[in-house]
Amino acid sequence: MKAKVFLLVCLFMGMATVSVSAQDKANNADQSWKVSSFWSPVVCDGQLVDILSGGEITVHTVFKTFKNGSILAKEIIQIKGTVESESGEVFKIKEFDKWIKTDRWVGYWTYNLIGDQGSHYIGTLYLDYSTGMITVGKTVCN
Repeated sequence: MKAKVFLLVCLFMGMATVSVSAQDKANNADQSWKVSSFWSPVVCDGQLVDILSGGEITVHTVFKTFKNGSILAKEIIQIKGTVESESGEVFKIKEFDKWIKTDRWVGYWTYNLIGDQGSHYIGTLYLDYSTGMITVGKTVCN
């Protein structure tokens, strides 16, 4: 269930985007900046406590390919912005995602959600894209 929910997060982040791209020829990296809406459930101790949707976030992505070695590609994503929850609380979002491709894509992301009514959620998630399995790392909910 959690895997499906977080895969939906990835899909919804691609909606309503405006993209600007650039390429850094020196290190074979592509960069892009997007303005997007955001959707994510907020889960604490295995329980759904809120849903974030809409808002406006800025997404900065750096994608680098490698020709040699065991790592074939690496993608780093930084997300910042604000979004309102179903409960009416407005959250400031800071998220850092890192994806590594060896024989398959494996990613982790850390998030920091700060609400204007006192809620604060911090956590780490891991995803093996080949299996769709999400592992919840350390999570702090206040």
